[in-house]
Amino acid sequence: MLNFRRLEKSDIKLLDEVYKTPGALGCECNAVSAYLWNRVYDLRIACYDETVIKAYYKSDGTVWGYCLPHGKNVRGAVEEVIRSERQNGGTAAFEYLSADERGELGRLFPGGFEFEEQFDTCDYIYLTENLAELSGKKYHAKRNHISKFFRTYGNTEVKCLDSSTAADALKVVREWYREKEIDFENYGEYGVIQDAVINLEEFSMKGAVLYVDSIPVAMTLGCEISPVCFDVMFEKALTGYEGSYAVINNEFAKMLRGYRYLNREEDMGIEGLRKAKLSYHPEIVYQRFRAVPKI
Repeated sequence: MLNFRRLEKSDIKLLDEVYKTPGALGCECNAVSAYLWNRVYDLRIACYDETVIKAYYKSDGTVWGYCLPHGKNVRGAVEEVIRSERQNGGTAAFEYLSADERGELGRLFPGGFEFEEQFDTCDYIYLTENLAELSGKKYHAKRNHISKFFRTYGNTEVKCLDSSTAADALKVVREWYREKEIDFENYGEYGVIQDAVINLEEFSMKGAVLYVDSIPVAMTLGCEISPVCFDVMFEKALTGYEGSYAVINNEFAKMLRGYRYLNREEDMGIEGLRKAKLSYHPEIVYQRFRAVPKI
């Protein structure tokens, strides 16, 4: 019997132990993100034979999808998930699988699963140096956009996101929601960002705030996936300051040169967001898959 429960702060360490590898690139390995977003997506965990199973729940209390278990006994945990779902009259679906996880599931259960690629949940991963330098013809438009910003707004400054700039970062987020006519007090993402900012040091997160004439106009925030990859989890910029997105993107990349890659996450199936992410020429489009047992 699998007993799923909501994530707690102490589970960040547990998830790190089973998910993190030195060369990890995908968001599935970001334990801080899993904890922060579980309030919105109702992500729960269970343990089976020293193996962690993550599951996403629907509002009616049923599971809409499982992540591939990680730990000592992946095969046994997968079998237990399938058995548990069948006992409840359902079919286990494993969602958000990376290409490596798909390969592992295929090796453990040869011919036992049907796989479907999930195009809307791919991670867009970039070489940090490319986003920091914006060198070459392909980034010509980006460089012009940034140059125009600095010509238009002379008195600019970029500061690290810390206790002294946290209030300004959240002010940007609130103003961004107002621009979009979103009630931030009842919008799940705001609570996630607020929690991240409040626990910035505890979660070892890094961020930046962009100012024009001492007014905060853009913010960004994320955390490490592995020693080679940083996850840019949040980025907001006010549309009244043309070019502010390009500038905060570029300036944050300069701060993160210690990482080879920046994961700027998925496009959620939003065409405009997909075009924006592709315009920065990702080094890797990190595939995602769904798997359902054949029998």
